[in-house]
Amino acid sequence: MTDETTQEPYACGCAGAPLPRRSLLTAGLALLLAPADAFAAGEPGNAANASTVKAPNPKAIRPQPGDTFAYLSGEAKDQKVMAADLKVGDPPRLVYPVDPATGTIRSGSRVNQILLIRTDPAALTAATAPRSADGLVAYSAICTHNGCPITLLNEDGRSVVCTCHGSRFDLADNGTVLTGPATRRLAGLPIAVTDGAVTVAGAFVGALGAAPSQQ
Repeated sequence: MTDETTQEPYACGCAGAPLPRRSLLTAGLALLLAPADAFAAGEPGNAANASTVKAPNPKAIRPQPGDTFAYLSGEAKDQKVMAADLKVGDPPRLVYPVDPATGTIRSGSRVNQILLIRTDPAALTAATAPRSADGLVAYSAICTHNGCPITLLNEDGRSVVCTCHGSRFDLADNGTVLTGPATRRLAGLPIAVTDGAVTVAGAFVGALGAAPSQQ
């Protein structure tokens, strides 16, 4: 709502004429009823202004460069993911990014579920290799067909299968769809290895979640 005290004067076409008594009373009443912070809204550092800006939930922030990872479930739940623990042929692991400064696990959004796996480095395509680290690759774990989490490694050792509807994605080739009903590839997440730990090296590459036309 616009503050009545800041509106432009009404153009009555009678410049210089005194305002009617009723208008003066109405304007005075508006001034009395106006909240105090309406007059201070333009003051730098005003607390009322600051309270209108909502801080983001640190658990729901997208992965940030330098974040480490923590296992989403299992015996190692919430433990840091070390590169040496992931072997070629192991099933994909579901992980969350972690703010290394605060230890906050960014588990406040399903979109932050990451699929992490080690593949044969020689099998990685030119589009995938720059975002990998020693054969490790990371993708959004949310199927682009209907939003189910992906956990199953295919027998070829390089693609994963969504157990909800059978969509299959090639992790060695940019998350490309090999078998539908999904039609959009998985979003990739650039990673690195820092002091032995798997870390985030950049923002997601590609669209996240289920494609609207498929939901």
